[in-house]
Amino acid sequence: MSTPQKKSDTKKSKRWLRVQLEREELLAAGKEQADKLTERARLDEDLKRIKDDFKAKISALDARINTLTSVVSTGYEYRNVSCTERLGEPAADKKRVIRDDTGEQIGVEDMTQAEMQRELLEKEANE
Repeated sequence: MSTPQKKSDTKKSKRWLRVQLEREELLAAGKEQADKLTERARLDEDLKRIKDDFKAKISALDARINTLTSVVSTGYEYRNVSCTERLGEPAADKKRVIRDDTGEQIGVEDMTQAEMQRELLEKEANE
């Protein structure tokens, strides 16, 4: 005699399984892929621009730090200082250069052709 079979219980479940895509689904995935590649390229360009911007800011800071290090180390810096040039001193073709802020003579230089021409024109006008 055969044993009566027990009625089996059933239930629904979900499983992660391979599914063959329809043409429309493949086209949609291809479109999304292209969109994501474009977005990625844009973000890469943004990142490069931001990195370049920060590199430039860091370089500017480094340059200023180097200048300040030199100033602190040496105790001086170069600036544009107002000076007076006394033409014809100490000789007719020379000029004496005096700092206006300290009155210190910083040197004697040869006069330029234009300065010598000016001196001659002024002498002729005074005669």
